[in-house]
Amino acid sequence: MKRIFFLLMAAFTVLSASAQDDAMKNMQATASKDSKTDGGTTSKNGWKKGGSISINLTQVGNSNWIAAGGDKFSLSTAASLNLFATKTWGRKIWDNILDVNYGLVNTTTLGVRKINDRIDFLSKLSYRPKQWKKFSLASLAQLRSQLTDGFEYNYFGTTEKRRNSGFFAPAYITIVPIGVEWRPNSWFSAFASPLSARWTIVSNAPYSFASQGGIFEGNNETPLAKLYGVDPGKEHRGEFGFFATASMRKEIMKNVRYFGKLDIYTDYIKNTQNVDWFMTNQFLLKVNKYINVSYNLDLLYDDDVKQKQTNPFVKSRAVGLQVLSTLGVGFAAKF
Repeated sequence: MKRIFFLLMAAFTVLSASAQDDAMKNMQATASKDSKTDGGTTSKNGWKKGGSISINLTQVGNSNWIAAGGDKFSLSTAASLNLFATKTWGRKIWDNILDVNYGLVNTTTLGVRKINDRIDFLSKLSYRPKQWKKFSLASLAQLRSQLTDGFEYNYFGTTEKRRNSGFFAPAYITIVPIGVEWRPNSWFSAFASPLSARWTIVSNAPYSFASQGGIFEGNNETPLAKLYGVDPGKEHRGEFGFFATASMRKEIMKNVRYFGKLDIYTDYIKNTQNVDWFMTNQFLLKVNKYINVSYNLDLLYDDDVKQKQTNPFVKSRAVGLQVLSTLGVGFAAKF
């Protein structure tokens, strides 16, 4: 897993390296553009707002992706929504970005199942001191969760299903009071802070057993919250550590745009040698004004996300790297 992580980090760095050579003469004018805030309209009070929506027919392959509820390779439909609002006044910038992704698959043998579900909100307030050209001081808040329930099918080898995720089950909230942002141009930014707090919340039915009392077909069920390293009685777990995020959006060749985002978190108190990370990659090929071909690759690693364990005397192992890839053709619009 670490080898894959560092290879991805290297690739992400290479993609953004050319930012060093861009001219800085338009730095202040373009500083308000985050990696996803191209387009949109600017109001009289200084807010720039906009977004995009897409609905695709997709071919999906996923491996070990918890929110999907199982391994699949099938045709499906998927939708994504991106909204942003950015305000710039003087040397201060307030960025707000909302990403929502949802997908369903319908087969004759399995019926309707969810294959993707993610809601991600980021709010960042930054200030660039007069003597700084590429760097700013910033505060950040981020929320990541999902909209609807996910299920583990064929539970313990039966035809039953068991709820293994849901809205705020889990939810990840990150608060960073102060950090440093590097924004060399309008299409790349990186932010890091050694002082950050993160909470993992499983507040929506944290026990969530398939059978009353947690005994299913003679097997001991693992409470839902424990699958994410959370005490079901407390419904949340706090961490304190290092947080970094980098994002990039750029037309890498004619009619081909790339968007990438990488979040990294390391806890100072527990398992400091482990790095939790989430990376999303999107390649968008524009066919015409409304039709596009897209490829998405999401990768997630969190050592606190555990596999279910039937033996109470055996320690649960991390579920490992979660991978979700989507290739789609469909409708897209920007506003």
